[in-house]
Amino acid sequence: MLGLSQADLGVILGLLVPKDPSDPKPVGQQTVSRWEEGVNGHGEPPYWVQDALPGILDRIGQVQEALARWTAPFLRGLDPDADGIVHVPTYRSDKAFARAFPKMAGWPASIWNNAVVRTADSLDDGREYQFDLIR
Repeated sequence: MLGLSQADLGVILGLLVPKDPSDPKPVGQQTVSRWEEGVNGHGEPPYWVQDALPGILDRIGQVQEALARWTAPFLRGLDPDADGIVHVPTYRSDKAFARAFPKMAGWPASIWNNAVVRTADSLDDGREYQFDLIR
């Protein structure tokens, strides 16, 4: 629904509702998978996640909306190369994303990547976009 992988949701859970606020850690991808699949009696998230989930989903939505508003002018500001292709930075790792956007440190790169792809698809400006992965 949000365009996030299980691993990315685990990162965001660790960021927004750490089990131990003094030592926040991401929730593992396998744990999120067990919650979704109901494997071995682990069919639902623990109370601390369940209680916070509506707020988490709202916060993720707010971040995605803010990025969508920001990425349109960002994309329009990129100049095409000699072949007329606009090169859009996307990020292979969360670390590379945090280096490029320090204020977004802790958020997964996929949230940016998703925003720029959706925005480029929605722009009707006749330009050709290429998404370049940055390590």
